[in-house]
Amino acid sequence: MIIWGWGKVTKKIVGQAFQQQCNYCNREEVWQLCIVRTWFTLFFIPILSYKKRHCLLCPNCGSYMELTEDQFEKMKLDLKLGSCNNNNNSAKDSLKYAGKTEAQINYLKQMDEYRNKNINEKC
Repeated sequence: MIIWGWGKVTKKIVGQAFQQQCNYCNREEVWQLCIVRTWFTLFFIPILSYKKRHCLLCPNCGSYMELTEDQFEKMKLDLKLGSCNNNNNSAKDSLKYAGKTEAQINYLKQMDEYRNKNINEKC
């Protein structure tokens, strides 16, 4: 007897993108950039991925917005480089440092400067 199925969904979260209000749950949350895959399974083990979507995901209710692969790669690169639109810079910093002590904030800022320095040297 062979047990097979399809429709198993996995989500790989790449990082936090930006803060936005969700249209479904009406909460202001930091949305997550993720890859959603749908799998064919054999004996309940995912074997073959047959559908791949790039999404922005609301962490509260799970609703999502689909992105094109180009949009996804651009946002992923922005996350990796630590760059952000000028409009969201202060909002991103306030989210990043929320609940941290002054010593932790200073450490995180120094690590960001170090990362940016290394990235600029590689380019």
